[in-house]
Amino acid sequence: MPNRILLIARRDYLQTVQSKAFLLGLVLLPLLFGSGFFALALANKMDTKAQRIAVLDGTGIAAAAVIQACQEATQKAIRETPAALAFAPHYVFEEVKPEADQAAQLLSLSDQIRRGEIFALVDIAPGALHPSGDTSQPDVRYYANSSGLVDPLSLWLPAAVNDGLRHVRLVQLGLDQERVADVMRDDRVVSMNLVGKSPSGAIAGGEKRSLQSGFVAFFLVFLLFVIGTFGSASNLSAVAQDKMQRVFEMLLTSASPFELMAGKVLAAVGACLTSSTLYILAGLAALAGMAMIGLAPLHLIPWFFVYLIADVVLLSALAVALGSACANPQDAQQLAFVLILPLYVPMFLLTPVMQHPNGPLALVTSFIPPFTPVLMLLRQASAAGVPAWQPWLGLLGVVAYGLAVAWAAARVFRIGILSQGKTLKLTDLAQWVLRD
Repeated sequence: MPNRILLIARRDYLQTVQSKAFLLGLVLLPLLFGSGFFALALANKMDTKAQRIAVLDGTGIAAAAVIQACQEATQKAIRETPAALAFAPHYVFEEVKPEADQAAQLLSLSDQIRRGEIFALVDIAPGALHPSGDTSQPDVRYYANSSGLVDPLSLWLPAAVNDGLRHVRLVQLGLDQERVADVMRDDRVVSMNLVGKSPSGAIAGGEKRSLQSGFVAFFLVFLLFVIGTFGSASNLSAVAQDKMQRVFEMLLTSASPFELMAGKVLAAVGACLTSSTLYILAGLAALAGMAMIGLAPLHLIPWFFVYLIADVVLLSALAVALGSACANPQDAQQLAFVLILPLYVPMFLLTPVMQHPNGPLALVTSFIPPFTPVLMLLRQASAAGVPAWQPWLGLLGVVAYGLAVAWAAARVFRIGILSQGKTLKLTDLAQWVLRD
Protein backbone atom coordinates (compact mmCIF):
# COMPACT_ATOMS: atom_id res chain seq x y z
CA MET A 1 0.00 0.00 0.00
CA PRO A 2 2.72 2.61 0.78
CA ASN A 3 4.27 2.05 -2.63
CA ARG A 4 0.99 2.73 -4.40
CA ILE A 5 0.42 5.88 -2.32
CA LEU A 6 3.90 7.14 -3.19
CA LEU A 7 3.40 6.37 -6.89
CA ILE A 8 0.13 8.32 -6.94
CA ALA A 9 1.72 11.18 -4.96
CA ARG A 10 4.73 11.27 -7.28
CA ARG A 11 2.49 11.42 -10.37
CA ASP A 12 0.36 14.24 -8.98
CA TYR A 13 3.35 16.13 -7.55
CA LEU A 14 5.24 16.16 -10.84
CA GLN A 15 2.08 17.08 -12.71
CA THR A 16 1.59 20.03 -10.34
CA VAL A 17 5.11 21.46 -10.16
CA GLN A 18 5.64 21.13 -13.90
CA SER A 19 2.42 22.90 -14.77
CA LYS A 20 2.45 26.44 -16.11
CA ALA A 21 0.00 27.54 -13.42
CA PHE A 22 2.36 26.45 -10.61
CA LEU A 23 5.41 28.07 -12.19
CA LEU A 24 3.48 31.25 -12.94
CA GLY A 25 2.15 31.42 -9.40
CA LEU A 26 5.66 30.86 -8.05
CA VAL A 27 6.75 34.05 -9.81
CA LEU A 28 3.60 36.11 -9.35
CA LEU A 29 3.22 35.73 -5.58
CA PRO A 30 6.36 37.70 -4.60
CA LEU A 31 5.63 40.21 -7.36
CA LEU A 32 2.11 40.80 -6.08
CA PHE A 33 3.29 40.94 -2.47
CA GLY A 34 5.94 43.54 -3.20
CA SER A 35 4.18 45.48 -5.93
CA GLY A 36 2.08 47.47 -3.46
CA PHE A 37 5.14 48.79 -1.62
CA PHE A 38 6.98 49.40 -4.87
CA ALA A 39 4.03 51.27 -6.37
CA LEU A 40 3.69 53.38 -3.23
CA ALA A 41 7.37 54.26 -3.25
CA LEU A 42 7.30 54.98 -6.99
CA ALA A 43 4.22 57.17 -6.66
CA ASN A 44 5.90 59.11 -3.87
CA LYS A 45 9.03 59.58 -5.98
CA MET A 46 7.01 60.74 -8.97
CA ASP A 47 4.75 63.04 -6.99
CA THR A 48 7.13 65.91 -6.34
CA LYS A 49 4.32 68.41 -5.80
CA ALA A 50 4.22 69.64 -2.21
CA GLN A 51 0.99 69.12 -0.31
CA ARG A 52 -0.28 72.52 0.88
CA ILE A 53 -2.07 72.68 4.23
CA ALA A 54 -3.85 75.94 5.00
CA VAL A 55 -4.09 77.14 8.63
CA LEU A 56 -7.08 79.38 9.30
CA ASP A 57 -6.28 81.03 12.63
CA GLY A 58 -9.26 82.54 14.44
CA THR A 59 -7.11 83.48 17.47
CA GLY A 60 -4.90 85.80 15.39
CA ILE A 61 -1.70 84.77 17.22
CA ALA A 62 -1.44 80.96 17.19
CA ALA A 63 -0.77 80.26 13.49
CA ALA A 64 3.02 80.67 13.60
CA ALA A 65 3.45 78.36 16.60
CA VAL A 66 1.07 75.75 15.16
CA ILE A 67 2.83 75.77 11.78
CA GLN A 68 6.23 75.41 13.45
CA ALA A 69 5.00 72.48 15.56
CA CYS A 70 3.54 70.77 12.48
CA GLN A 71 6.76 71.22 10.54
CA GLU A 72 8.77 69.74 13.40
CA ALA A 73 6.36 66.79 13.60
CA THR A 74 6.73 65.98 9.91
CA GLN A 75 10.52 66.23 10.10
CA LYS A 76 10.56 63.94 13.12
CA ALA A 77 8.42 61.38 11.30
CA ILE A 78 10.80 61.42 8.33
CA ARG A 79 13.84 60.96 10.60
CA GLU A 80 12.37 58.07 12.60
CA THR A 81 10.70 56.17 9.75
CA PRO A 82 12.84 53.47 8.07
CA ALA A 83 13.95 54.52 4.60
CA ALA A 84 12.22 51.52 3.02
CA LEU A 85 8.89 52.65 4.49
CA ALA A 86 9.21 56.42 4.24
CA PHE A 87 6.38 57.22 1.87
CA ALA A 88 5.13 60.40 3.59
CA PRO A 89 4.52 63.32 1.22
CA HIS A 90 6.11 66.73 1.68
CA TYR A 91 3.74 69.13 3.47
CA VAL A 92 3.90 72.92 3.21
CA PHE A 93 1.94 74.98 5.74
CA GLU A 94 0.64 78.47 5.11
CA GLU A 95 -1.48 80.84 7.14
CA VAL A 96 -4.86 82.04 5.82
CA LYS A 97 -6.37 85.18 7.32
CA PRO A 98 -9.99 84.90 8.51
CA GLU A 99 -12.62 86.73 6.51
CA ALA A 100 -15.82 88.35 7.69
CA ASP A 101 -18.06 85.71 6.11
CA GLN A 102 -16.62 82.59 7.73
CA ALA A 103 -19.09 80.17 6.11
CA ALA A 104 -18.31 81.45 2.62
CA GLN A 105 -14.58 81.26 3.32
CA LEU A 106 -14.85 77.62 4.50
CA LEU A 107 -16.82 76.78 1.36
CA SER A 108 -14.19 78.41 -0.84
CA LEU A 109 -11.34 76.56 0.89
CA SER A 110 -13.26 73.27 0.68
CA ASP A 111 -13.66 73.79 -3.06
CA GLN A 112 -9.90 74.31 -3.31
CA ILE A 113 -9.39 70.98 -1.55
CA ARG A 114 -11.78 69.30 -4.02
CA ARG A 115 -9.84 70.76 -6.95
CA GLY A 116 -6.52 69.65 -5.46
CA GLU A 117 -5.18 73.17 -5.01
CA ILE A 118 -4.66 72.55 -1.30
CA PHE A 119 -4.46 69.24 0.54
CA ALA A 120 -6.16 70.11 3.83
CA LEU A 121 -7.42 72.95 6.00
CA VAL A 122 -6.84 73.43 9.74
CA ASP A 123 -9.50 75.71 11.24
CA ILE A 124 -8.57 77.09 14.69
CA ALA A 125 -11.50 78.63 16.56
CA PRO A 126 -11.08 82.02 18.28
CA GLY A 127 -11.42 80.42 21.73
CA ALA A 128 -8.90 77.63 21.14
CA LEU A 129 -6.30 79.20 23.45
CA HIS A 130 -8.78 79.23 26.34
CA PRO A 131 -11.01 76.19 25.76
CA SER A 132 -14.27 76.06 27.65
CA GLY A 133 -14.29 72.28 28.09
CA ASP A 134 -17.44 71.87 26.02
CA THR A 135 -16.62 68.77 23.94
CA SER A 136 -19.66 69.30 21.72
CA GLN A 137 -17.94 72.33 20.17
CA PRO A 138 -14.41 71.39 19.03
CA ASP A 139 -11.88 74.21 19.12
CA VAL A 140 -9.89 72.91 16.15
CA ARG A 141 -11.27 71.27 13.03
CA TYR A 142 -9.41 70.01 10.00
CA TYR A 143 -10.89 69.33 6.60
CA ALA A 144 -9.42 66.90 4.08
CA ASN A 145 -10.55 64.98 1.02
CA SER A 146 -9.23 61.61 2.21
CA SER A 147 -11.47 58.79 3.39
CA GLY A 148 -12.14 58.37 7.08
CA LEU A 149 -10.58 54.90 6.92
CA VAL A 150 -7.38 56.21 5.32
CA ASP A 151 -6.52 59.50 7.00
CA PRO A 152 -2.75 60.07 7.28
CA LEU A 153 -3.22 63.44 9.00
CA SER A 154 -4.92 61.83 12.01
CA LEU A 155 -1.64 60.10 12.92
CA TRP A 156 0.24 63.28 13.78
CA LEU A 157 -1.71 66.49 13.09
CA PRO A 158 -3.86 66.70 16.30
CA ALA A 159 -0.81 66.30 18.57
CA ALA A 160 1.19 68.84 16.56
CA VAL A 161 -1.59 71.44 16.63
CA ASN A 162 -1.98 71.00 20.39
CA ASP A 163 1.77 71.44 20.88
CA GLY A 164 1.59 74.73 18.99
CA LEU A 165 -1.35 75.97 21.06
CA ARG A 166 0.36 74.99 24.33
CA HIS A 167 3.43 76.92 23.22
CA VAL A 168 1.35 80.09 22.82
CA ARG A 169 -0.36 79.56 26.20
CA LEU A 170 3.00 79.23 27.97
CA VAL A 171 4.26 82.44 26.36
CA GLN A 172 1.09 84.22 27.46
CA LEU A 173 1.78 83.04 31.03
CA GLY A 174 5.12 84.88 30.96
CA LEU A 175 7.65 82.18 30.09
CA ASP A 176 10.39 83.29 27.74
CA GLN A 177 10.89 81.54 24.39
CA GLU A 178 13.94 79.53 25.48
CA ARG A 179 12.20 78.12 28.54
CA VAL A 180 9.10 77.33 26.49
CA ALA A 181 11.22 75.41 24.00
CA ASP A 182 12.79 73.43 26.87
CA VAL A 183 9.37 72.63 28.38
CA MET A 184 7.95 71.53 25.03
CA ARG A 185 10.98 69.46 24.05
CA ASP A 186 10.14 65.79 23.43
CA ASP A 187 11.96 63.03 25.27
CA ARG A 188 12.83 60.11 23.03
CA VAL A 189 10.57 57.13 23.68
CA VAL A 190 11.83 53.82 22.29
CA SER A 191 9.74 50.68 21.94
CA MET A 192 11.49 47.69 23.54
CA ASN A 193 10.97 43.96 23.62
CA LEU A 194 10.06 42.40 26.97
CA VAL A 195 12.75 41.44 29.46
CA GLY A 196 13.21 37.69 29.79
CA LYS A 197 15.58 34.94 30.85
CA SER A 198 18.40 33.57 28.74
CA PRO A 199 18.88 29.78 28.37
CA SER A 200 21.45 29.99 31.20
CA GLY A 201 18.87 31.50 33.53
CA ALA A 202 20.28 35.03 33.54
CA ILE A 203 17.91 37.95 33.17
CA ALA A 204 18.35 39.45 29.72
CA GLY A 205 17.38 43.04 29.02
CA GLY A 206 14.88 43.75 26.29
CA GLU A 207 16.24 44.89 22.95
CA LYS A 208 14.94 47.73 20.85
CA ARG A 209 11.88 46.60 18.95
CA SER A 210 12.34 46.72 15.19
CA LEU A 211 9.53 47.42 12.76
CA GLN A 212 11.40 45.45 10.11
CA SER A 213 11.65 42.34 12.29
CA GLY A 214 7.90 42.42 12.88
CA PHE A 215 7.34 42.75 9.15
CA VAL A 216 9.53 39.72 8.42
CA ALA A 217 7.64 37.65 11.01
CA PHE A 218 4.32 38.75 9.52
CA PHE A 219 5.59 37.63 6.11
CA LEU A 220 5.86 34.06 7.46
CA VAL A 221 2.24 34.20 8.65
CA PHE A 222 1.08 35.60 5.31
CA LEU A 223 3.06 32.94 3.43
CA LEU A 224 1.49 30.20 5.55
CA PHE A 225 -2.00 31.49 4.79
CA VAL A 226 -1.48 31.94 1.04
CA ILE A 227 0.34 28.69 0.32
CA GLY A 228 -1.93 26.67 2.60
CA THR A 229 -5.04 28.11 0.99
CA PHE A 230 -4.17 27.93 -2.69
CA GLY A 231 -2.07 24.78 -2.42
CA SER A 232 -4.98 22.88 -0.90
CA ALA A 233 -7.98 24.46 -2.59
CA SER A 234 -6.73 23.45 -6.04
CA ASN A 235 -7.53 19.83 -5.17
CA LEU A 236 -11.22 20.68 -5.05
CA SER A 237 -11.65 21.39 -8.76
CA ALA A 238 -8.85 18.99 -9.83
CA VAL A 239 -10.56 15.99 -8.23
CA ALA A 240 -13.94 17.01 -9.66
CA GLN A 241 -12.35 17.31 -13.11
CA ASP A 242 -10.74 13.86 -12.86
CA LYS A 243 -14.01 12.38 -11.67
CA MET A 244 -15.95 13.88 -14.59
CA GLN A 245 -13.39 12.45 -17.02
CA ARG A 246 -13.65 9.06 -15.24
CA VAL A 247 -9.94 8.98 -14.46
CA PHE A 248 -10.57 7.49 -11.03
CA GLU A 249 -12.56 4.59 -12.42
CA MET A 250 -9.39 3.42 -14.16
CA LEU A 251 -7.17 4.07 -11.14
CA LEU A 252 -9.47 2.15 -8.79
CA THR A 253 -8.57 -1.07 -10.61
CA SER A 254 -5.07 -0.89 -9.07
CA ALA A 255 -5.52 1.26 -5.93
CA SER A 256 -8.08 1.64 -3.14
CA PRO A 257 -10.01 4.88 -2.53
CA PHE A 258 -7.91 5.55 0.59
CA GLU A 259 -4.69 5.16 -1.39
CA LEU A 260 -5.95 7.56 -4.05
CA MET A 261 -6.91 10.14 -1.44
CA ALA A 262 -3.67 9.74 0.52
CA GLY A 263 -1.63 10.16 -2.67
CA LYS A 264 -3.49 13.36 -3.56
CA VAL A 265 -2.92 14.80 -0.09
CA LEU A 266 0.76 13.84 -0.05
CA ALA A 267 1.29 15.45 -3.46
CA ALA A 268 -0.29 18.69 -2.21
CA VAL A 269 2.01 18.67 0.82
CA GLY A 270 5.04 18.19 -1.44
CA ALA A 271 4.05 21.02 -3.79
CA CYS A 272 3.42 23.42 -0.88
CA LEU A 273 6.73 22.52 0.76
CA THR A 274 8.53 23.10 -2.54
CA SER A 275 7.14 26.59 -3.09
CA SER A 276 7.44 27.69 0.55
CA THR A 277 11.06 26.45 0.78
CA LEU A 278 11.98 28.45 -2.32
CA TYR A 279 10.34 31.59 -0.93
CA ILE A 280 12.00 31.30 2.48
CA LEU A 281 15.44 30.63 0.98
CA ALA A 282 14.99 33.62 -1.33
CA GLY A 283 13.90 35.78 1.61
CA LEU A 284 16.89 34.72 3.72
CA ALA A 285 19.22 35.39 0.79
CA ALA A 286 17.70 38.86 0.34
CA LEU A 287 18.12 39.66 4.05
CA ALA A 288 21.71 38.40 3.97
CA GLY A 289 22.42 40.54 0.90
CA MET A 290 21.16 43.62 2.77
CA ALA A 291 23.14 42.68 5.92
CA MET A 292 19.84 42.23 7.77
CA ILE A 293 19.93 38.49 8.42
CA GLY A 294 19.57 39.23 12.13
CA LEU A 295 15.96 40.22 11.48
CA ALA A 296 15.07 36.72 10.27
CA PRO A 297 12.99 34.83 12.88
CA LEU A 298 14.99 31.62 12.46
CA HIS A 299 13.38 30.03 15.53
CA LEU A 300 9.97 30.27 13.84
CA ILE A 301 10.93 28.58 10.56
CA PRO A 302 10.67 24.98 11.91
CA TRP A 303 7.26 25.80 13.37
CA PHE A 304 6.26 27.34 10.05
CA PHE A 305 6.86 24.06 8.22
CA VAL A 306 5.14 22.03 10.96
CA TYR A 307 2.05 24.24 10.76
CA LEU A 308 2.15 24.23 6.96
CA ILE A 309 2.17 20.42 6.76
CA ALA A 310 -0.65 20.16 9.31
CA ASP A 311 -2.69 22.84 7.55
CA VAL A 312 -2.23 21.37 4.07
CA VAL A 313 -3.02 17.80 5.18
CA LEU A 314 -6.21 18.97 6.87
CA LEU A 315 -7.36 21.20 4.03
CA SER A 316 -6.33 18.88 1.21
CA ALA A 317 -8.20 15.93 2.72
CA LEU A 318 -11.32 18.06 2.97
CA ALA A 319 -10.84 19.43 -0.57
CA VAL A 320 -10.38 15.94 -2.05
CA ALA A 321 -13.51 14.70 -0.28
CA LEU A 322 -15.64 17.64 -1.41
CA GLY A 323 -14.27 17.40 -4.96
CA SER A 324 -15.14 13.70 -5.14
CA ALA A 325 -18.72 14.46 -4.16
CA CYS A 326 -19.18 16.96 -7.02
CA ALA A 327 -20.49 15.97 -10.43
CA ASN A 328 -18.38 18.57 -12.26
CA PRO A 329 -15.92 21.45 -11.60
CA GLN A 330 -18.78 23.97 -11.57
CA ASP A 331 -20.31 22.25 -8.55
CA ALA A 332 -16.88 22.31 -6.91
CA GLN A 333 -16.65 26.08 -7.33
CA GLN A 334 -19.95 26.49 -5.52
CA LEU A 335 -18.61 24.44 -2.61
CA ALA A 336 -15.37 26.40 -2.36
CA PHE A 337 -16.79 28.59 0.41
CA VAL A 338 -17.12 25.54 2.68
CA LEU A 339 -13.37 25.02 2.39
CA ILE A 340 -12.18 28.63 2.30
CA LEU A 341 -14.42 30.32 4.88
CA PRO A 342 -12.67 28.85 7.96
CA LEU A 343 -9.34 30.00 6.50
CA TYR A 344 -10.35 33.64 6.38
CA VAL A 345 -11.57 33.85 9.97
CA PRO A 346 -8.00 34.04 11.38
CA MET A 347 -7.18 36.83 8.94
CA PHE A 348 -9.98 38.95 10.43
CA LEU A 349 -8.45 38.34 13.86
CA LEU A 350 -4.91 39.42 12.96
CA THR A 351 -5.19 42.95 14.36
CA PRO A 352 -6.64 42.09 17.82
CA VAL A 353 -4.25 39.14 18.16
CA MET A 354 -1.23 41.31 17.28
CA GLN A 355 -2.35 43.97 19.76
CA HIS A 356 -2.93 41.48 22.61
CA PRO A 357 -1.08 38.25 21.72
CA ASN A 358 -1.68 36.76 25.17
CA GLY A 359 -5.17 38.18 25.70
CA PRO A 360 -8.26 36.00 26.14
CA LEU A 361 -9.35 36.29 22.49
CA ALA A 362 -5.91 35.37 21.12
CA LEU A 363 -5.49 32.54 23.61
CA VAL A 364 -8.86 30.92 22.94
CA THR A 365 -8.91 31.27 19.14
CA SER A 366 -5.33 30.01 18.73
CA PHE A 367 -6.44 26.68 20.24
CA ILE A 368 -9.33 26.24 17.78
CA PRO A 369 -7.75 23.69 15.36
CA PRO A 370 -8.69 25.32 12.01
CA PHE A 371 -7.28 28.64 13.26
CA THR A 372 -4.25 27.33 15.18
CA PRO A 373 -1.61 27.33 12.41
CA VAL A 374 -2.02 31.02 11.53
CA LEU A 375 -2.86 32.46 14.94
CA MET A 376 -0.39 30.43 17.01
CA LEU A 377 2.43 31.29 14.60
CA LEU A 378 1.41 34.96 14.82
CA ARG A 379 1.49 34.82 18.62
CA GLN A 380 4.89 33.11 18.60
CA ALA A 381 6.20 35.92 16.38
CA SER A 382 5.10 38.61 18.86
CA ALA A 383 7.56 40.25 21.26
CA ALA A 384 5.78 38.70 24.24
CA GLY A 385 6.04 35.18 22.86
CA VAL A 386 4.00 32.30 24.26
CA PRO A 387 4.63 29.70 26.96
CA ALA A 388 6.52 26.71 25.56
CA TRP A 389 3.64 24.28 26.13
CA GLN A 390 1.05 26.23 24.13
CA PRO A 391 2.37 25.54 20.59
CA TRP A 392 2.64 21.82 21.39
CA LEU A 393 -0.87 21.70 22.82
CA GLY A 394 -2.19 23.60 19.80
CA LEU A 395 -0.38 21.21 17.46
CA LEU A 396 -1.87 18.24 19.32
CA GLY A 397 -5.35 19.70 18.76
CA VAL A 398 -4.61 20.24 15.06
CA VAL A 399 -3.41 16.63 14.68
CA ALA A 400 -6.49 15.26 16.45
CA TYR A 401 -8.78 17.45 14.36
CA GLY A 402 -6.89 16.53 11.19
CA LEU A 403 -7.28 12.80 11.88
CA ALA A 404 -11.01 13.27 12.41
CA VAL A 405 -11.32 15.27 9.18
CA ALA A 406 -9.23 12.74 7.27
CA TRP A 407 -11.39 9.88 8.56
CA ALA A 408 -14.59 11.66 7.56
CA ALA A 409 -13.10 12.73 4.23
CA ALA A 410 -12.05 9.16 3.44
CA ARG A 411 -15.60 7.91 4.02
CA VAL A 412 -16.99 10.63 1.76
CA PHE A 413 -14.35 9.95 -0.90
CA ARG A 414 -15.00 6.20 -1.13
CA ILE A 415 -18.66 6.83 -2.02
CA GLY A 416 -18.46 10.18 -3.79
CA ILE A 417 -15.78 9.10 -6.24
CA LEU A 418 -18.12 6.54 -7.83
CA SER A 419 -21.33 8.57 -7.69
CA GLN A 420 -22.28 10.11 -11.03
CA GLY A 421 -24.89 12.54 -12.27
CA LYS A 422 -26.22 13.52 -8.86
CA THR A 423 -26.40 17.07 -7.56
CA LEU A 424 -24.58 17.27 -4.25
CA LYS A 425 -26.39 18.15 -1.03
CA LEU A 426 -24.62 18.81 2.24
CA THR A 427 -26.96 16.33 3.93
CA ASP A 428 -25.57 13.64 1.62
CA LEU A 429 -22.09 14.24 3.02
CA ALA A 430 -23.28 13.63 6.56
CA GLN A 431 -25.01 10.42 5.47
CA TRP A 432 -21.89 9.18 3.68
CA VAL A 433 -19.76 9.84 6.78
CA LEU A 434 -22.12 7.87 9.02
CA ARG A 435 -22.80 5.05 6.55
CA ASP A 436 -21.15 1.72 7.37
